[in-house]
Formats: sequence, structure tokens, C-alpha cells
Amino acid sequence: MLFLILVPYLAWLAWAAIRHPVPLSYNWRSLWQRRVSTLSTAAAIAVVVGIFVVVLSLSQGISRAFISSGRGDQAILIRPNSRTELGSTLDRDQARILRVNPLVVQDEVGPLASAECFIVNLLEQREGGGANVAFRGMEPAGIRMRPQARLVEGRWFRSGLSELVVPRRMVARFAGVGLGKTLTLGGKAWRIVGVFDAGGSAFDSEIWTDVEDLLQAKKRTVYSSMMVRVASPEGMARLARILEDDKRLKLEVHSEKDYFAQQTEAGKPIQVLGKLITVILTVGAIFAAMNTMYAAVAGRTAEIGTLRAIGFRRREILASFQWEALMLCAVGGVVGACLALSFNGIQTATTNFDTFSDISFAFTITPRLMLEGVAFSILMGMLGGFPPAWRASRLPVAEAMKG
Repeated sequence: MLFLILVPYLAWLAWAAIRHPVPLSYNWRSLWQRRVSTLSTAAAIAVVVGIFVVVLSLSQGISRAFISSGRGDQAILIRPNSRTELGSTLDRDQARILRVNPLVVQDEVGPLASAECFIVNLLEQREGGGANVAFRGMEPAGIRMRPQARLVEGRWFRSGLSELVVPRRMVARFAGVGLGKTLTLGGKAWRIVGVFDAGGSAFDSEIWTDVEDLLQAKKRTVYSSMMVRVASPEGMARLARILEDDKRLKLEVHSEKDYFAQQTEAGKPIQVLGKLITVILTVGAIFAAMNTMYAAVAGRTAEIGTLRAIGFRRREILASFQWEALMLCAVGGVVGACLALSFNGIQTATTNFDTFSDISFAFTITPRLMLEGVAFSILMGMLGGFPPAWRASRLPVAEAMKG
């Protein structure tokens, strides 16, 4: 918003540079002559812009993990007012009725409907400490309904054998997670028979198994939720009306895509902390740019007087020094954006505060985020460069000529 407010001023600077220019080469030479202060200020700007882009990439990575998880033609059915599967229950009679609903799509194997159990369990991390990890029990249709999950090692789990499949991203992070290894859950050992890759979706943070095995281990008799696939968005709305009217099926219908999109709120604490740090560093960077430009004005009063004496007006002096600050900060911004690019694809994790489970995601640096970082540096140059540029333009000619 602030940048939009300053757009007319930036447009005026461009007009001033074209209409009555003080050569920009003059400003470049000035920056190079003060290379120590120039480099230190540009480095400060680069650090701030780098942090700014990385913080935005956290939000981008979390959003991509959740949004890429859902399909628009699949519905997650949970108990009213539950918000998530973790706090929901769905009994066996409800699941049986839903499986034979004519709105549910069928493939060559059977109905695309999966009654599921969702729990969290503490696992030890390789670097020490523990993290709550999501375990999802599902019916065989559950795998067919998640085509983004691709088996890369081993095989899928089988019912009644206490078998698990784990995401590839967890293998490097958690102790005892890998093909052929065993995990303890519900007082018994579970064998890991497969490793899958879910393409960066939220399913890369879940361990999968057979729903009946998981219910038995946790001594539960009811499911957490049910996933069904419908033929069209209209079918989703019709299904919601049926569940609303049928007293046996008092369940909420959430589009799978919408359900996971709502969980992007899980990254808000990290975003808030990152933005707070960015604001603090931004203030410091603006003052660094301002200090550098004030020093430039103080050391070049005779030059300023000469420029005024040969006919350059105050507004042209103002534009010249403002452009110098913009060039200084833009260089720092480009360097900072390029430094942030080195974080692209790095895996990290946070806590999903809706389910209190670990969620893995990758830093996602896009060209748009890099451009936003450079624009942010230009904004800092405008704010930090204006006061010293204004002072330079207001120096009396006679006083400035004395140096």
C-alpha cells in the first residue's frame, strides 16, 4: 500500500531524470568513491531483502504443501463443528450408508470412498527431540483417491498385517523410519513395507496404514472421517443437502481442496515472527541508507554548489540524490534476492496448530517473490534517501560553494 502511495513520486523522479537530468554517471562515480560505506550499506539492504524474501517463501511453501493436497471433486466428511479430522468421529453405520450413495463415483475396483482414522504419535527425530507425526489409517480406496502419492520403494500396506508406508521426506528426518524398519505404535511393532513421494503435498507429512489395523491398535471403534469422490461440484452440493436432511448422517461436507487450504493458517506464527524481525531490520537498513546519503551530502557541498551555479535547479538536485539512494538500495536488493534463491527447495518443518502434528514443506522462492524483494529495497531507498536529498536541494548556493 505504501509503495502504491509513492508511485507518483517515483514517476516524478523518472520524469526529472529524463527532462532535466544530472547525469546518472555522476551518481555512480560518487557511490564508487565511497565504496566502503556503499558496500556496507548495500550489504545491510541485502540482508534485509534476503530475510524478507525467505519469510515470504515460508508462506509460499506452506500454502503450496496444503493447496496441492486437495481435489475439487473429493469431499471430506467430518462431525459438525470439528474443524479437523483429529477431533471428529464417524461411526460404521454412517460409513456403510455413504459407500452405497449413488453420488459416490465408482472405478473398476469399487466405490471411491474411504473411511479413515487420523491420529498423531510422537516420533524421535534424528538430530534429537521428538515431533508429533500424523498417522492415517485408510481403506484401499484411499490410496487410489490420492494419485499424487507415488510409491518409490517397496509396496503398499496390506490389511491385517500391521504394516506402514512412509513418505520419503520423513526417512532423513526421523530415527527408525525407513524401508524394512519397525515402529512401535499402540504397544506393538509395525513394519515399514513401502516409501512414497506425495509431490510436496501435505501427505508427505503423514504415515499411512490400514484403517482397521490402526483402530484396533488404538482401541477405537469409530472412524475419524470419510473421503468420497463425486462426479461434479453440483454433486458435492447435492451430497451436502442429503447429509443435512438425513438424520442418520449429520456430517459436514468439506471440499478436500478447501479443507487443506484452510490449514494454511498453520504457518501464521512463523510468518508473524519473520515479519517482526523484518520490520526491525528494515528500520535499521533505512537509517543506514539515510546515514550514508547524509555523509555524501556533507562531503559534497562544494559539488552541490557548483551544480546549482551552472544552472541545475533544486528539484533536479533532489532527484539526483534520490536516484543515488535508489541505486544504492536497488543493488542491495538484487544481491539479497539472489542470496535468498539459495534457500529454494530446502526442506523444513513446522507445527500444524489445528492438528498439533509436524508438517513438512520446502522453501519456495519464485521470480515474483524476488521481484517483490527488489521492489522492497527500492521502497527503502525512497524512504531513506529522501531526507538527505531534500537537504542537498535546500543548501544555499553561496554557502555550498564555500564547502
